[in-house]
Amino acid sequence: MRLDAVLVVLFLVGNAICITTKDVASLVERSALLCTINLVPLALGERMNPVASICRVRLTSSSSMHEWLGSVVIAEGLVHAAAAIYSRRVNIHTTSGAAAVGAVLLFSSIAYVRLRFYEIFQKLHLILASVLLAAIYLHSTSRSLFKAPILYLFAAICLQISIAILRFGQILYRNIKHRTPLNRATVRTITYKTKRRDIPVSDAVHVHVRLSRPWRRRAGQYVYLSIPGVSHTSFVQSHPFFVPWWYRDAEGDVIVLIVEKRKGFTQDLFHYATNDLDQHNGMRAIIEGPYGKELDFKSYDTVLLFATGIGIAGQLAYITQLLDGYYNFGEKNRRIALFWELDSEIHSAWVADMMMELLERDTDGQILDIQLFVLGNYISSQTKPGDVARLGTRIRMIYDGMSAETLIRSEIEGRNDRTVVSLCTNSETSDKVRVIVRQMRDKTIDLKELEYRPHSAWGNDVRPSSKVQRGGNDREGNV
Repeated sequence: MRLDAVLVVLFLVGNAICITTKDVASLVERSALLCTINLVPLALGERMNPVASICRVRLTSSSSMHEWLGSVVIAEGLVHAAAAIYSRRVNIHTTSGAAAVGAVLLFSSIAYVRLRFYEIFQKLHLILASVLLAAIYLHSTSRSLFKAPILYLFAAICLQISIAILRFGQILYRNIKHRTPLNRATVRTITYKTKRRDIPVSDAVHVHVRLSRPWRRRAGQYVYLSIPGVSHTSFVQSHPFFVPWWYRDAEGDVIVLIVEKRKGFTQDLFHYATNDLDQHNGMRAIIEGPYGKELDFKSYDTVLLFATGIGIAGQLAYITQLLDGYYNFGEKNRRIALFWELDSEIHSAWVADMMMELLERDTDGQILDIQLFVLGNYISSQTKPGDVARLGTRIRMIYDGMSAETLIRSEIEGRNDRTVVSLCTNSETSDKVRVIVRQMRDKTIDLKELEYRPHSAWGNDVRPSSKVQRGGNDREGNV
């Protein structure tokens, strides 16, 4: 994170130095040249996943780089337009056209707009970027391919096309194999199981995808999923999901994705939820990936995994891999602790069966410990904030918010071993944990964060919409 900040500062300072001049005419030329030069790396796009995976660059770093590049390109374009108008060295139609497209592109990239209108943003952003390149070409007085700015425009276009071809080739390879059926996706309902009744979960489903071409599965991987049959527009939609677990049956490899209900594609997906376990009845699915940078926890004695909400999907695969390394390869991890904060008690059903399976694998060393923190929407009317329920010997459900500082200090107190804290949490929790870890610099503790960050339950994002009916004391036996 610090390196990212340093690189951003150097980039901004470098552009500021290069554009600085006392002469307005020089400002017009410099701003135009810098704008087109910065277009080249910008053409890699925000979803430069193939390149980022090959270069081992974190997704957050590549996305941040793209956002800063885009902001600087548009700012330099607006400076160029203003300086040209001031000096009256301007073709008012092409200049105002390019400036208008740049302004709309900048507005459409605002975080709120991007999250609120995700589907529209993805397509509109690409269209506006192409229009901007065309507007800059028409605005340029030069038409020589080997002179600025046409040279840089041509390089940006070639780079954009190359990335598109690379992604398309990767999708073809991952989804098409000779004499092998295409990927099939089955959407399965989730139920919260108790001794008295089963409660259906209304805000999440499991998507089981049978792979036509398997890959080497590792923790930290995520895929982009597209299911053309879900709606009329779903064939042009693809959404990222962590791969929390996988399995193999008689017919091949299957990955399982946890899909939380929001809007658009994920909402349409719920119409196809079923309890049918037959994969042959599934829908054709397109997988892009896997992508993701695996975090290395092998050298640590204690691994503390924090998750909020759907962030549990990112941490489960690491528990699977750590247990496999401990029992099969003699790795040194002596304690694995998972701390998961849930908005609703019923959300524990998302991963209940997998948690039980992981605990069953850990019967000898018993290095895994799980604590769940439930913020609200309790199943039982008798449950009160502050109550604690023990679900087996190594799972505790605390009906209160998660105190990261208390948990971390209790884990490292009296120990001198190497400890790592892993985060797949919302922004608020991540910020708190970073401060806590920085205050413990005298301890042998490191901090690592996964690629994706769940939305904050208390921020501007939509909170879970499921309403849990309160009944008797049914808290036993879910996980």
